Amino acid sequence: MVNKVTVSVLIAALLLGLLLVSWARVQEKSALFFPAVDLNMTPADLGLKYEDVFFPSGRYQLHGWFIPGPGPGVVLWLHGNAGNIADRVEQATVMNQELGVSSFLMDYRGYGRSEGTPTEKGLYEDSSTAFRWLRDEKEIKPSGIILYGHSLGSAVAVDLARGEGKKAGGLVLESPFTSARDMARMLYNGLPVDLLMSLKLDNTGRIGGVSLPVLVIHGVDDATIPFTMGKTVFDAAPEPKTFLPIPGADHSDCYIIGGEKYWDAWKDLLEKIGVQSPTSNVQS
Repeated sequence: MVNKVTVSVLIAALLLGLLLVSWARVQEKSALFFPAVDLNMTPADLGLKYEDVFFPSGRYQLHGWFIPGPGPGVVLWLHGNAGNIADRVEQATVMNQELGVSSFLMDYRGYGRSEGTPTEKGLYEDSSTAFRWLRDEKEIKPSGIILYGHSLGSAVAVDLARGEGKKAGGLVLESPFTSARDMARMLYNGLPVDLLMSLKLDNTGRIGGVSLPVLVIHGVDDATIPFTMGKTVFDAAPEPKTFLPIPGADHSDCYIIGGEKYWDAWKDLLEKIGVQSPTSNVQS
């Protein structure tokens, strides 16, 4: 028969376990999402015309910028875990010039001028809503939309490519990680903290279900997400696929360090999916 001391120990252990799980759930979100509210620039600051867009996602209003380009393709930007769309304007400007595509930069819930608080499920919902907005409000054919996920956004892009965006033209993943749990083990020196996590963000486990042409880009000297993770994600992706390593590039400067090779990889993808790219350096 179990005595009172044993029961007390079991109850204490159970409570401690619950506290650890609760603490881990809070910590993982605060360690993953770093949204910035202030927009420190707009596309107009770099000479681009744009449309200020607000659209609903669930019970929240999201914000984004639609930057028109002379070509037929549209890139749906799914950015990383920090900052907001303002931090991506410089790259979008170069993309507009090099590829002639339109860009839709959207902020997930809790980022920039978008309402709410970021969650894994919420980010997936937000990307699906943004895709529908392009399709229904801008009347853009899904085959003309390229899903572009950077860092955290790679997992959002993979989820979108398996669902609402499965008829998109292509999928570009830049600086992708294998999964949130792999990242946690790496950051905590191999400790099994992932056992307490609710976040999955599982690129390697899910990208096999994608049926779009895939381009994976990764900086060889990425100090945030190891280059080997990008290669693992690429290996798990189905054909047709292309891998572009950028020697000397870190986490967010592949388009700068890669230069012509970077944009050539994009142009090859656009050509393969039938979204012809205008001549380089076309001005909007």
